Amino acid sequence: MRFEDQPLADARGQPTTTGNVDLLADKLFDGDPGIRHLLTEVLQRQQDEIHRLQCISQQRQREIQRQEDEIHKLRGELAAFREEVALERAYDRQRLARLEAPTPPLREETAAAHLDLLASEMRRLGHKQVTTKDAARLIGVGKRHVNRLEPLLAADHRFQIIKDPNHKQRHLIRFV
Repeated sequence: MRFEDQPLADARGQPTTTGNVDLLADKLFDGDPGIRHLLTEVLQRQQDEIHRLQCISQQRQREIQRQEDEIHKLRGELAAFREEVALERAYDRQRLARLEAPTPPLREETAAAHLDLLASEMRRLGHKQVTTKDAARLIGVGKRHVNRLEPLLAADHRFQIIKDPNHKQRHLIRFV
């Protein structure tokens, strides 16, 4: 066996021999050495071209595999991101639901105690009427708490809720 083109043989990963090509040429053209040599050369070029195309195909297959691996990794990241977004959305919905939930009703004992304290403080200080802000100061709670007491104040016979003539939105709590 004789090596024809050593760099090409190294690139292909296998020795380039003319033995196989010579056998094929012998079978096709027994007699003429010129045709036989030409045919050997053409067949060798074809084999080299086939090998080159196989190398290109292998490179493309490796590239396709690399891209498929990257796609798989990106799909995993996307799924994790979607899960994170869904979880964040659920937390946001819970926070909104807590904000939109109505305030718990006052316990009757607590509300009655506040109304009694307000009546006694107004009687003690001699106030006939107070604003909700002043009422909150008298009983030691916040203005919002007094606003939640307003329906109970209106229902109590000791108090009357009237609109403040000096203010567009303010209401007064009058001690009757």
